[in-house]
Amino acid sequence: MTGHSKGPRLALFNPFDPAQPLAERELALRLGRAMAGLGWQAAIHSRAADVAAMDPDAVLCLHPQATPKLTAHPWLACYWNPPSLIEAGSATAFHHGRAFELSHDAYLVSGPGLAAHLAARMALVGRDPPVLPFHVSSPRSTLAPNLGPQSRLFYVGSNWDGRRYPQVLGRLAAAGVLALHGTADRWSHLPDAYQGSLPFDGSAVIAAAHHWGMGLCLHLPAHREAAVPNMRVFELAAAGAVIIADRHPFIEQWFGDTVLYVDPVGGEAALAAAILDRVAWIETHPVQARAMAAAAQDIFNRALCLEVLLEPLPDLLADLQRRPVPAQPSTVAVLLPPGGELDSRLAQLAAQAGQGLAVTALLPAGDAPASIPAGLSLRLLDGPVGLPGLVAALAGVEMLAILPAGVEWHPGHLAGLLRATGKAGAALAAGLWPRDTVDQGFPIDPAEDRTLPPPPPLTIPADRQGERAWLHAAGLGCRVVRLRELGELPGDWLELALNLAPALAARGPVQEIPVPSLRLLRPPPFAAGQLGCLLPWPEPSDQGSERPPRLTGLNDLDPALAASIPFLWRAADFAALPGTGPIWLYGAGQGGALVRACLPPTIRPRLQGFLDSERRGELLGLPLARPQDIAAEEMAAATVIIAAQYVSDILRVLSGGPVRPAHILNAYPYIAAKQAEGDR
Repeated sequence: MTGHSKGPRLALFNPFDPAQPLAERELALRLGRAMAGLGWQAAIHSRAADVAAMDPDAVLCLHPQATPKLTAHPWLACYWNPPSLIEAGSATAFHHGRAFELSHDAYLVSGPGLAAHLAARMALVGRDPPVLPFHVSSPRSTLAPNLGPQSRLFYVGSNWDGRRYPQVLGRLAAAGVLALHGTADRWSHLPDAYQGSLPFDGSAVIAAAHHWGMGLCLHLPAHREAAVPNMRVFELAAAGAVIIADRHPFIEQWFGDTVLYVDPVGGEAALAAAILDRVAWIETHPVQARAMAAAAQDIFNRALCLEVLLEPLPDLLADLQRRPVPAQPSTVAVLLPPGGELDSRLAQLAAQAGQGLAVTALLPAGDAPASIPAGLSLRLLDGPVGLPGLVAALAGVEMLAILPAGVEWHPGHLAGLLRATGKAGAALAAGLWPRDTVDQGFPIDPAEDRTLPPPPPLTIPADRQGERAWLHAAGLGCRVVRLRELGELPGDWLELALNLAPALAARGPVQEIPVPSLRLLRPPPFAAGQLGCLLPWPEPSDQGSERPPRLTGLNDLDPALAASIPFLWRAADFAALPGTGPIWLYGAGQGGALVRACLPPTIRPRLQGFLDSERRGELLGLPLARPQDIAAEEMAAATVIIAAQYVSDILRVLSGGPVRPAHILNAYPYIAAKQAEGDR
């Protein structure tokens, strides 16, 4: 996908399988169309090798929690995922995602809430990266409103996390007002409303919304909490469709009374009734409804289409590409421990020099080269191996760095290290290594062959500790004064180089730079027994508090209500259930089975069976009943354990019945934890 050549050349990086019908694929195609209209060049890639071959001016990463910066080009993170969605994933995905999102050079951010969250995270690592406003929008559109006799309420979704809004969509389908598009197997439970799949080609979704003339825009609670819009409102505005949306801060601020609103926090039954009421109003007020659609599209085209959002991007890229010049000339010395590839390493050092930065190569006396590249100085270490000889060789030098064999530094690596040493006197740049076969916790793992090592508190595999030490050595920058704090480090020059970073970290602070500026090209050539000589990286003194539980499913419309009742998180929690009366498990799916299996022998005799909102019969050898089927005196004494993802809706059912149970407990945190264990 290309345009003319008067603007920047950009790689649109989708870290997921591009064949998957995911939002990142659709966003990439829409960005490509908008950029072509601006006269820019854009190409969609999913592998760092393809980005390197293209050699773009910059890379726009469409899911920065799924991949770090992977090449030396400027990487811009499209930052549009609410933090609570990342937190709701597995622990592995959560910790990788937290590290990955810090590793980009600049950020295109969806809304002030996310901008504040990002700024707080960056402050912890000493960064203040450039930021531009951005949303997962659509290209500018001239489609006229198309409300008419054919109109139904357009709704599209991949439904990647299960059956969303089952009562809402079921009732709309039963009323004959819903036109549902998406993957067939994800919507097979609503055959009367299903209108077929749509190609994720950047335009088919908008064309379908235009055909139906009106559409439904619903957000996960996480999106409303973070004031981050999803793609739907922009698609519907571009399509000239009448928009029915849940109350969302962004939509109310930007679209005002051009949208018909519904309140999502009263439960699914109330939400469905409100949507049907808005549909009825549209059908009886078509002229006013079409005028609202036209006004919403005008707002979109003037302020929110992709072309408008992208306009400031060239200026940001120009700022990123201006390499900072040191305030005064500086000298950096780089230790080249034995290991081969001397000529290529010297060439790398020469490429780092210039613009006020002088670079000196430090080599053991026996490794002196026949010649050195222009612009590079050389000092030979002709005394005994050890820190005293190294410190003596650093006279007049501000910072020491290390370049072992098999490592590639990005342009500007040394200058960045020198700036980062600051008050700590030592800095450590992140580095990329070959990706292991172990996944990083995402439902669809990136196809990339390189990544960052697992961040704390995740563990480095035992067979990769040597690679981690190699990256620590290659990423280290140290002011000479910090070296004088250390005692003697035994071993040869290579062992000293590999042990210097952990020795410094054990004695004082080391400023970690989350943006990778180097990569390991191949496994390091360790000699027999050399791994046993490596110093361990010091453990953090404070691992932080344990992550809070997930209290309800992602699609629960009222997470605050779900949080209002006691929860069960650990298996031990089920040994201390309140009351002495009967126990019913509200959940006839996997959650109910998981909770039943964990009930201890002392509690299990109280279990009477399972509850479901609609079904009756038998499940796992126990009665399956509806709440209204339970006798009032039994319900008044019962402990009901919610074992499903729609906690707030179930709580409303139980609270609104003739008799409220004696105790209502939420076991969703336990279920989510068990499911996360199964995913690892």
